[in-house]
Amino acid sequence: MNLKKLFAFAASASILFGGSIRSVAADGYWQEGYWDDANQRWVDGMWIETGASNNGWVGQPYQEYANGGTINYDANGNWTSTVVGNVPLFSQHNGAWAGITIGEGGNFGSTGCVPTSMAIIMNHFGMGGSPLDYGYMMNASGNYNSWLGHGADSAALTNTGAAYGLAVNAFSDYDSMYYALQRGKLVAACIGGNAAYTHCVVLYGLDPYGNTNVADPSGRYYRTNISNIVNNISYNPIDWTAGGPFVSFGYEW
Repeated sequence: MNLKKLFAFAASASILFGGSIRSVAADGYWQEGYWDDANQRWVDGMWIETGASNNGWVGQPYQEYANGGTINYDANGNWTSTVVGNVPLFSQHNGAWAGITIGEGGNFGSTGCVPTSMAIIMNHFGMGGSPLDYGYMMNASGNYNSWLGHGADSAALTNTGAAYGLAVNAFSDYDSMYYALQRGKLVAACIGGNAAYTHCVVLYGLDPYGNTNVADPSGRYYRTNISNIVNNISYNPIDWTAGGPFVSFGYEW
């Protein structure tokens, strides 16, 4: 997916935006935003008064800040990378909670990857909370170690994120993941193929080659290509209760 950010000026100017020609209709204003080819709509579009008419691209590299990430562009408006910092690492195997059993499933060390992923995400966005806090919350809502038995479903992720006011989206495809990471969002990814017990990890940041960072609730950071994540997508039905086993979190839809 090719993300471009264009700045267009002047009345009746035609611009190339995301592979489509768009017209600018207001003299002395520029339109700033993204053209979403898949959904044929502006994303984050706004009108900003410039006080002067001019046509063209911004002539130098620049940055945008969205969803807690830094999105970098070159002088031609082409996206070059997205860098996301302040992503903490929690481990479900931490001795402070690994042996605790919440609900009807196994102990936290064996079942707690989803609440631990949620703690990583929520602490990144400044919400706080420990993995155990989110485990109790998810169990109370029936999404963790309850009727499901062993572990949590993907609705545990969407329900918790939405309860704290984050924009959450569940999906299962490469392009949606690429775009979410490109926009600076964090993605919780349930992986493991057809395994009976799957795993959830947190992805953040992206380079032009599709490489991303992983905060793994097993207790480690690493880098991988998002194709490796998509190719190892979980097919366990409980990981699809939200509509897909991948869930993005941010401040924008």
